[in-house]
Amino acid sequence: MNDTNKAKLSWKKPVIFLELILLLLGVSLPLATIDEFWFFSSEFSVISLTYTLAINQEYTLATVILIFGFIFPLIKILQKVFASTFFSSLPLYKFSMIDIFLLSFLVFGGKLSYFYDVHLKLGFYCMLLSVVLSYILIISSKKTSR
Repeated sequence: MNDTNKAKLSWKKPVIFLELILLLLGVSLPLATIDEFWFFSSEFSVISLTYTLAINQEYTLATVILIFGFIFPLIKILQKVFASTFFSSLPLYKFSMIDIFLLSFLVFGGKLSYFYDVHLKLGFYCMLLSVVLSYILIISSKKTSR
């Protein structure tokens, strides 16, 4: 490996580590608070939502949220660290915004409804920053490969 490749990797390692930390924070911290009928309020994170769905025997939804909200993004980060031919052939970056996309529908519904209101929390912003960092790394690696 020559010096230019080492320099390219040197700035990417801290960014990948920061992406991993933001993903772990985003999964564990509350994503949003839902206020219903001005009296009831509930917070949820990816972990608490998955746990609640599994407890209520909604195994399919719990699995989908776990896979697309945590496992795919984690594999995507790990494939940057450990070069794997199997995972590098999978376009996992296409699934990284699915949870943020679904949360945007929830917020949009809250803005139109008189029955509930949604407030985004720190976990959402951590997940969003993690996704943004992953796209920065994808874009920079495509530019350097030319």
